[in-house]
Amino acid sequence: MTDTCTFTPSRPIPASHQPFSWLEEELRIDAAMQFLAHTLDATQGIQTCLGLIHASNLAREEGDAACPPTLNVADTECLTRLAMAAAGMLAEQAERRIAVLNQRALCE
Repeated sequence: MTDTCTFTPSRPIPASHQPFSWLEEELRIDAAMQFLAHTLDATQGIQTCLGLIHASNLAREEGDAACPPTLNVADTECLTRLAMAAAGMLAEQAERRIAVLNQRALCE
């Protein structure tokens, strides 16, 4: 029996879109610029998570039935942990990059 759901094109299908980047074309190959763009994305995500967490906690404190929290307690916990993980990942990446730069400086 053959699998009729599998489609394998004989040549790649070109994408009709370009992936988004904060960086201009000539900066996209620079590791430092890539890190800055990654930092911008991560910190905007962390900021969004913290804003939702804050608003939900305030709504829970006020206890107004007409204005319930955006997030339930479990979702608030999940976003808190996500923000913590994103901040930790960003710190680890920065630490690794600093170590490489410091090593290069010692070798010069």
